[in-house]
Amino acid sequence: MDCLGSPLTNKYSEGYPGARYYGGNEVIDKIENLARSRVLKAFHLDPEKWHANVQTYSGSPANFAVYTALLKPGDKMMGMALTQGGHLTHGFFSETKKVSATSLYWKSQQYQVTKEGLIDYDRLAKEAAEFKP
Repeated sequence: MDCLGSPLTNKYSEGYPGARYYGGNEVIDKIENLARSRVLKAFHLDPEKWHANVQTYSGSPANFAVYTALLKPGDKMMGMALTQGGHLTHGFFSETKKVSATSLYWKSQQYQVTKEGLIDYDRLAKEAAEFKP
């Protein structure tokens, strides 16, 4: 209960130690590195040859479960762009690559926020009417 009730349960720490997408993960990096080294030691694995990932699942599998329950392959979806505060699972893709699994299975369109960081709902409604997710 001490571990599950700690601030670590609510700290978003996407990425890997030393290369997180969000700041404030220094303690999490230390904990994750310690856990990775202990896994390798427990299984008598050479860290020069092996790697251990001790990260738990995130919201990505949860989002994917909802999408697969509601959408058929090839259906259209819209989501806030990753660069605007959206999530990778909101159908993110770049000019040259479909980055997220959601952009591989479904046709996605990303919407933007204003320079003030707000959603322009009139513009979003117009884009949705044209794209028809």
